[in-house]
Amino acid sequence: MTIHKKPVDEREHEVEKYQFMKEQVRPQQKKKIAKFAAKIFSAFFLAVVFGSVAGVVFHLINKANDDKDISDYIVETLSPQETKSAENNAENNVVKHSVSPSDLELIDNYDHVSKEIAAIGNSYKYALVKVRGVMGDTTWYDVNNLNSGITYGAIFNITRNECFVVTDSSAVNGMDEVTVEFYNGDEAKASVLGVDSNVNLAVLRVTRSTVPKDARKKIMSIDIGSISGTSNGSNVIAIGAPNGIMYSVMLGKVIKSDIEASIADNQISLYSTDMACVSTSNGIVLNTDGQMIGFINNKFQNLTGEKNMAFVSVNSVHDILELLMRGKNTSYLGIEGVDVDSTTAEQHNLVRGIYVTSVYLGSPAYMGGMRVADVIVKVDGQSVKNIYALHNTLIKNKSGKEIKVEVSRKIKNIRKYITLSITLS
Repeated sequence: MTIHKKPVDEREHEVEKYQFMKEQVRPQQKKKIAKFAAKIFSAFFLAVVFGSVAGVVFHLINKANDDKDISDYIVETLSPQETKSAENNAENNVVKHSVSPSDLELIDNYDHVSKEIAAIGNSYKYALVKVRGVMGDTTWYDVNNLNSGITYGAIFNITRNECFVVTDSSAVNGMDEVTVEFYNGDEAKASVLGVDSNVNLAVLRVTRSTVPKDARKKIMSIDIGSISGTSNGSNVIAIGAPNGIMYSVMLGKVIKSDIEASIADNQISLYSTDMACVSTSNGIVLNTDGQMIGFINNKFQNLTGEKNMAFVSVNSVHDILELLMRGKNTSYLGIEGVDVDSTTAEQHNLVRGIYVTSVYLGSPAYMGGMRVADVIVKVDGQSVKNIYALHNTLIKNKSGKEIKVEVSRKIKNIRKYITLSITLS
């Protein structure tokens, strides 16, 4: 068999002809390795450059700081420089306050004075008694309350054979005898001499021989003073049960003085304090001389404030206490009124006297024909130009007595004088 070989130039031509196929199928691994190596070299180069720059900067900073003292950093940290903004200063600066020795002395003096004033109230513990009166409508939550049915009592007069105690009328009203308990726990019976619901006061009498010996040696009476000199800002001491707890002491100031309040046939003077009142507040009020100047009374909160403890001045009820101590009550007419002075009379075409603002239904005044807008001018021929004069006149008259009351009444735009016959009760 004959083998035909291609010429040499044809074989070389075929090699060149398929050369492009060898290039297409050549592995690409070498190119990838080259690119990866280039990236590593670049990263290394950049790291070297960055590290060199950072080292130079760090070296320069350390060199500059070598000249500074550590105290410079402390000052700059704790006391930042002032800025133009006061608001920023308030937020960034912590101001430290301290109490000077003089301030501490003032505080100590204030505490000392407060304790001295409180000591005045505490010194009267043997002049105070618990009065066990009417329990009232006891409910499930106060059956075991130790203070249920208990109110204060203050001994205001001691004779050879008797002690007289003033207390809250609401606890003893309608009772002839109650029990009083002294500070040491001893008890004695007390008779109810008189009650005046208008001023919420009652007077009890305790026979001294019935008081246990130990308590009899220690009991004392409270001095009755005068409201004169007590004005806004005056310090006062409340004792008895001013916060509803017996033998408690509260300190306060008068914030409104000489508040006039109308009651039946009279007018009383009230004083409002900055002490907080509770529904069970009762007791007496002392001045800083330790004298009784009033009785806690929160019946007139529209005048004295809903949250403020108030008291009736002792001057307004002193004559009532004297009357109750003798076992007598004030005769009852049954009106409320305001004084008509000469200026008011001229401005409103009235006469001087007592302008009747209220007549109690079923009262002696109502039954006798007195009406609102009458002006009381005379009682039993004696002029009465103010409510206090009327009150003093009623004190002198006994219950059941018939009196003549002259009033000025407007009838068809003309004021006429009418005389009424009224039987007091």
